[in-house]
Amino acid sequence: MKHTKMITLLSLLVVFLWSASCSLPKTDSGVVDTAAVAANVPDPIGNALQAAQEPAVQTPEPTVLPEEKATAAPTAESILQTEPDGKGIVQFTVVLHLEGWDDGEKEISFRKHAEQLRAYAALFERYGAKMTLESKEIIDGCINWEDNVLLELSERGHAVGIHADAGGEPGASVRSIAKTLNEMREKLSSLGIETNFASGTASKANWVKACKQGGIDTVSCMVAYGLWSLNPSLRPDGFEPYQNPSDGHAPYPFALEDRVQPWLMADGSNWIVPDPDGTVLLIPSGLSLNGASEELNGERVHESELTQADIDAWREVLPRVIAASDSKGVNTFYAVWSFGKALDMDLLEEWLRLINEYVQAGSIRWSTIPQMAEFYRNSPER
Repeated sequence: MKHTKMITLLSLLVVFLWSASCSLPKTDSGVVDTAAVAANVPDPIGNALQAAQEPAVQTPEPTVLPEEKATAAPTAESILQTEPDGKGIVQFTVVLHLEGWDDGEKEISFRKHAEQLRAYAALFERYGAKMTLESKEIIDGCINWEDNVLLELSERGHAVGIHADAGGEPGASVRSIAKTLNEMREKLSSLGIETNFASGTASKANWVKACKQGGIDTVSCMVAYGLWSLNPSLRPDGFEPYQNPSDGHAPYPFALEDRVQPWLMADGSNWIVPDPDGTVLLIPSGLSLNGASEELNGERVHESELTQADIDAWREVLPRVIAASDSKGVNTFYAVWSFGKALDMDLLEEWLRLINEYVQAGSIRWSTIPQMAEFYRNSPER
């Protein structure tokens, strides 16, 4: 019995081995391909180790777009720089500072200056030109001597505002500047003139905030002394520790071409950085009328007469002003004139004829500081 079972088991084993051999891969000669057999033998241990290993992650190379370039953080100077097309129309005026005289105390002085103003205005009006009168002592003269020449000229199309000289005194503060501005505005209001623009506000104090509190929304003729109020990190190259406004009386921006576009300011700590949400507009200073040659030569402008050299300087500057204009924005420029000695009327008319050439060419349009401000605020291109 045992022998029979052994034979049966051996028979079954032979059949199994024969069946398995039939399924093994063979070479072309019929010999079993042992390499192929080995490759097909399951390896549970190896498979487990392979599954336990985390697949290698390849870090993709960063994609660099050809048009993307690293740019430096904007600086106070670069913010003011633009790429103008030189095809803009420049809003233009003459800003006349009525300051430095005892017109509120000396009737003779006041009446002399009042008549000079009327003569200048008559000449300007012959050319369709407009003056912007930034007033100080003459306001009291109009009140005290009962000759409201300021209202008269305002009604003739010229503009009347304030020259405060309020920010450079020792200890000047936001409160003191605002107080001066409000008092001067009230005096003009008593003469029938409502105004909201001023010059002479540069200060170490936050003069932009002071203007807001003083009812001023537009500032002209800003000078380098006003850079004191900035955060020190924003003070541009060329800033010096000016002792007073007279020491820092150079117009800002320093480059003439950067003085062709106005901008809105939010605060005295960062006023050179345009802020579309700001409420005080800065219309940068232009070029001295009767000190143009000195200013272009880097000299300090003192009270001086209008000379042929000044007209020649303007002839040189005007093409630069037009080239710095932009048809996609608002462009402004003006002559700054401190009321002093009577100007030579023939030379003044020659200067007006020079400006008129650009008016006739369509490059310049006569305006006033408040008209410039209104145009800027209403312009969709600012």
